[in-house]
Amino acid sequence: MHRLVVKYFLFAVLGTGVISCNLNQPNATKTIALIGVDKVTFEEVAPCINVSFNGNLDQKKALESLMKGTEMAKFRVDITSENFYKDGGYDSKTGAGDFTYGISYTVVLNKATEKDLISKLLAENKLPVNINSSGYYLSPQKNKALQDIGFQKALANAKSRINAYADSLGMQYEVMDIEEIDDYQLYPANGIIYTDELVKKVKVKAHLTGD
Repeated sequence: MHRLVVKYFLFAVLGTGVISCNLNQPNATKTIALIGVDKVTFEEVAPCINVSFNGNLDQKKALESLMKGTEMAKFRVDITSENFYKDGGYDSKTGAGDFTYGISYTVVLNKATEKDLISKLLAENKLPVNINSSGYYLSPQKNKALQDIGFQKALANAKSRINAYADSLGMQYEVMDIEEIDDYQLYPANGIIYTDELVKKVKVKAHLTGD
């Protein structure tokens, strides 16, 4: 798998602040909550393709043999779905003849140009398939590392914003609560992602105390 190059872009101004205070009291305490953001961009990640087949039983067996053979050994090949059917339905009298078999594979490539090599290989074997691009593969180990780094960067961004605000008032701050707020970007079980970037958001709540 090619090198994964990660670029970090900190958003200097993002998020909202929630502040409550009483400036008329000495030693007043303010509460503030700000959002820190970090953007991790993936480059040269492993591209994936989807290979979808519909054909007879002999063709299905030929495809399965090809996918398990030496020519495909350098790729990660996973079956994502499999079915068979007969036109007209299982119980219909019009459903005469052999079953039609369907099977779909996800193939993780080493580089995008290998899509053409696989297309040629399948064409040479005269197999009725469709090939489509299907996201990128990100290993669990790399995902964890990037999630952790992104979290720390977003946390630092939030703290720096709070610190700047506290300095502008001549006050000190103490962190009260830290919350990750981007759970919508949960890592998929199969490791296939459909974007080339990851955005981490962390909400930090703190109180500011006057001298």
